[in-house]
Amino acid sequence: MSLGMRIRTLRKALGLTQQALADKTSVSRIYIQALESNRRMPSMKLLHRLAEALQVEVQDLVKTVSSSPSGRLQLEEVLQVSPEVEVWYRSKKLKPRELKFVQSLIDAAISRWEEEDQADGSV
Repeated sequence: MSLGMRIRTLRKALGLTQQALADKTSVSRIYIQALESNRRMPSMKLLHRLAEALQVEVQDLVKTVSSSPSGRLQLEEVLQVSPEVEVWYRSKKLKPRELKFVQSLIDAAISRWEEEDQADGSV
């Protein structure tokens, strides 16, 4: 996966717009767009700011899939194919009280769907 794709995937996983990432890294939205489309390469200084804004290590941004030990998937690849992992990754930013609230919402939704399934005779 390219550096641009990693930046885009991580940005989206955090729910950031290109403008929000640009603001956090002190560059323009157009520059973020150029990075994500692999038309520009960031300086080391910007790589550090990007890593901080995307809550990863610089190494996680620049390493290639082929350098992955034992063929394990990179975080970005997992986020792309697994919505559950994306939810977990985004939940890392929540405070314990907020996380508990989200868990109660999920539990309530599951209970409601189970009740609907039983009422429909689907179960």
